[in-house]
Amino acid sequence: MPAPREDVQAALAGIEAAGNDTETLAEAIENVAFLENTPGEPRQKLRAARTKLKNIHKEAKAKKAAEEAEAIANRSPHKKDVYDSAEFADLVTKYEKLNWRIVSKPGGATMKPDHFYQLYGFHMMAENGENATERPMWAEKGGLDFDGRARWDAWTALKGMKADRAKLEFVRTYYEFPPKSMYSDTRGDTQPKQ
Repeated sequence: MPAPREDVQAALAGIEAAGNDTETLAEAIENVAFLENTPGEPRQKLRAARTKLKNIHKEAKAKKAAEEAEAIANRSPHKKDVYDSAEFADLVTKYEKLNWRIVSKPGGATMKPDHFYQLYGFHMMAENGENATERPMWAEKGGLDFDGRARWDAWTALKGMKADRAKLEFVRTYYEFPPKSMYSDTRGDTQPKQ
């Protein structure tokens, strides 16, 4: 005996209402499983919903694999299990001399990658405390001072952080930022290139 038309329409409405929510869609598909034995458009909608759910799971799996691959690619080979803030003074002399990539900005301005500015912020916080300067606006040659503003923003974002923690975070960030932020990763070199 076929299901009443109202039950079929209600069941199909549940599938449409589920959207891309996997749990709700799976539950809606389970609720309309009886349509598998009913030829016609309702069965086709059930099968389409199953395919959609399968594709959602496949896309989620692919996205997770891509994120894991990117995390591996971005993992620093210099990462350590334990960091010591005693390395701070030595690393401060090295980080600005690293071979940082250059990021182009409008008007011919250039900046370094975000990791440079994170290190700068920790460096300034550890040595000078909270930022009390005005945010830079214009570069010496005209145009916005992107570099100065990024430095100021990175330092100001650390408001309230203690100097000891800033030193430790500097050391951790120095060893953990991904190599793609530089043209060549010289952090392992005993002498940085001049």
